[in-house]
Amino acid sequence: MYAHKLIITLVIGLMALSSMQVHAEEQAQKPYVGSEAFERMKQLAGSWEGMMDMGKETMKVTTSYKVTSNGSALIETVFEGAPHEMVTVYHDDSKHQINFTHYCSLANQPKMNLTAMKGNTLTFDLSGDSDIDSKHETHMHAAAITFDGKDQITQQWTKFESGKENQIVKVAYSRIK
Repeated sequence: MYAHKLIITLVIGLMALSSMQVHAEEQAQKPYVGSEAFERMKQLAGSWEGMMDMGKETMKVTTSYKVTSNGSALIETVFEGAPHEMVTVYHDDSKHQINFTHYCSLANQPKMNLTAMKGNTLTFDLSGDSDIDSKHETHMHAAAITFDGKDQITQQWTKFESGKENQIVKVAYSRIK
């Protein structure tokens, strides 16, 4: 009787493992291939360091980029581990256009859409459906990313306060090898 139960348990276990393998194979997908701008951004995967120019002072900054979600999202992390850590998630929308949500140390989350791709520069502006009161809330309103070479990029972030441009923050990065 014990041997019979053991055999049944083993058979059921093997059937479950076989079913899990078939399910895993069904779930396997080809990696996502996005818009030209998004594919360009995915090439940033890795670690970067640079100098942040905030107009009056400069500071050293490190940033990491990680491709996730089967290649359909890129996570940028700035000031990792610090209380003012910020995360930006880039992805294509349903129209195959890159956009992002920036989880800012200003405690808001501006969404930005690509407005131009000229030469080596991607330009983004605040999305109309962003949950930001752009006339009253201090926020990042625009961003530009310039690919200065395989291992160099420059970012420019435009901060708005009381509905007007208040500060331009520039960061010149080099890839950490």
